[in-house]
Amino acid sequence: MRSVAAPSPELIRQSRRQLSPRLAIPLLLTITAAGAALRFLHLANKSFWLDEGVSVTLAKLDIANLLHILWRREANMALYYGLLRVWLDFGSGDYFVRALSALLSVAAIPVIYLLGKRLFSSTAGLLAAALFSVHAWQVRYAQEARSYSLYVLLTALSSLLFLAAVEEPTRRRWAGYITFSLLAIYSHFFSVLVVLAQWTAFYFLEADERLQAEFRRRLKIIGLLFLPLAVFIASRGTGPLSWIARPGFAELHRFVLDLAGNGGNPLLILYVGCCVVALASGGWARGRHLSLESWPNLFLLSWLFVPVAITLVFSLIRPVFLPRYLLTCVAPLVLLASAGLARLRARWLATIVLVIMLALSVRGTWAYYRADFDLAREDWRGATAYILTNSHPGDGILFHSAQARMPFEYYAAAQAERRAVHVIFPAYGEAGRLSYLDFLANAKNAPLPGIPGHYGRVWLVLAHNQLKDGEADSTTMTIEQYLGSKYTPAGVSDFSGNLQVRLYLAR
Repeated sequence: MRSVAAPSPELIRQSRRQLSPRLAIPLLLTITAAGAALRFLHLANKSFWLDEGVSVTLAKLDIANLLHILWRREANMALYYGLLRVWLDFGSGDYFVRALSALLSVAAIPVIYLLGKRLFSSTAGLLAAALFSVHAWQVRYAQEARSYSLYVLLTALSSLLFLAAVEEPTRRRWAGYITFSLLAIYSHFFSVLVVLAQWTAFYFLEADERLQAEFRRRLKIIGLLFLPLAVFIASRGTGPLSWIARPGFAELHRFVLDLAGNGGNPLLILYVGCCVVALASGGWARGRHLSLESWPNLFLLSWLFVPVAITLVFSLIRPVFLPRYLLTCVAPLVLLASAGLARLRARWLATIVLVIMLALSVRGTWAYYRADFDLAREDWRGATAYILTNSHPGDGILFHSAQARMPFEYYAAAQAERRAVHVIFPAYGEAGRLSYLDFLANAKNAPLPGIPGHYGRVWLVLAHNQLKDGEADSTTMTIEQYLGSKYTPAGVSDFSGNLQVRLYLAR
């Protein structure tokens, strides 16, 4: 099934310098332990922000409402919500909830090692695992109750099984490739771009007709099982992503800095330099088709650039470029850079460059512990505590953004004995329970005329209500004008992430 002109897999493995397992395994365990320490350190220091609150509250819904909201809006991370639903049966709290993502991110470290070992050598695999373990962007999303760590892990496993199946095609390896590719897609839609990158790389591989037929057959199976999500995407369009702005040069520069690990331009330059070394010494062959031995660099380039290129081109029509959706591209970057480091003939130079890269990466991670570097996280923990501490029995609370109720409910549940407020909007569920309609509600439909007759004090929570120029949107102004005409403003409290709480008292 393998290419006739390609060397056998056994010869390829023999040509790669491999460390003894007695040395490689302890080093990998040490690297994984270090990565775990960074991911679990300060895990609960920061408040949940809006998306995390949505994740947890959605996972707690009853099955009927969960299926409704998945189909209507949140199918993108369906697999993660299912895992989180099971995870929450064993505990709660910020630390425990986020521990699921941290564990998934730790599990990706040895997978990166296996990818590096299969593509290049065990030395390159260990270097890649080390860079990945301290990567600030990976640590950042290992500490978030969203699907990003799962997405990175599954796309890495998909690529690992893809490489294994191409090198030595067996039914079991192809089955593993299909399984992990589909799981990745159901954990995040952008995993489809990784599958497209694999197809692009395969196009340039020197493979016989039987292997090509095998690969096409597997892609058809993936396409068939992806069909339910394809129907969802076609029917919903890019509506859920309508808030994303078209990226400019500043946003692209910020993206590549994040991709390199939040170490600034110096770390980015070192990554670029190592990748150039890898490409320059990669043994490129002339012609369209590359042998299995000279193909790894192109495979990684495809994984690194194809998802980014497709996203940017599509964004010319409808903006969908959000850096964290491309978090999987960190894997090919560290793998390519590690190949460059491993190929440096001067061992002392490779050591110095590696130490500097690790130091800059750790510094980037430490900076993240102090402040987020890719978004302004809302302090829902502080805002909820403030409202519950200062509320009176019978107070009403109104959320400008319907989904902003979700992180409030999460933190309010932990302080149920102090809760005195009644949710005015969104409140479609019976007996105060959340309904899928509460996730989809629009504050334009808030029951403003009925508020004065029922509530002497009203809390207004404003989040995600500003336009691109920083001005409040029309719905915010309508709500504020109405409440201002019926109540007396009694105070404004600001929390991080442009989260604001206003109190209105009856006249």
